[in-house]
Amino acid sequence: MPVKYLTSLLVSLLISALVLPACRQAADSPQEARDRLLSAPDWVLSEIYVNDALSFKDGKMIESFGNVTFGRHMETVQFRKDGIFVGNFKGESEPMLLRWRIDSASGTIQVGAADATATAGEWTIAPVGVFKDSFEMKTQSTAYDYPQVTRITLKFNKAD
Repeated sequence: MPVKYLTSLLVSLLISALVLPACRQAADSPQEARDRLLSAPDWVLSEIYVNDALSFKDGKMIESFGNVTFGRHMETVQFRKDGIFVGNFKGESEPMLLRWRIDSASGTIQVGAADATATAGEWTIAPVGVFKDSFEMKTQSTAYDYPQVTRITLKFNKAD
């Protein structure tokens, strides 16, 4: 009798291992990514990675030798249907307004300056990094540690 229960338990664990990851699927297209980003009124910053090293988590900066650190960061962001991206910085009353758009050439969502001709400093959101409850946006620049290229990834969770 115990073997029957053990077999049932193993089958249940196997099914859970196969089914649960499927519940957390990335967006299949820039359009699906856009719809997911617009579905939440606010997104809350959860992590910052600098050159693939974790430098912010749970509301706290994590010191890392040799990596760029930030004195300010967005706590929450919003995607508006009119193409406006709102970034709310910790301790500041005025938000930063940027524009977001689908870039059909790269199949990604780009967030950058309101001036449509500017391309420097854009953040990229790939559909593979957009889930129903979280997303990540990436950029790379020499502005933080010239002439070295610094890669930055921001991870956000859907606000409760």
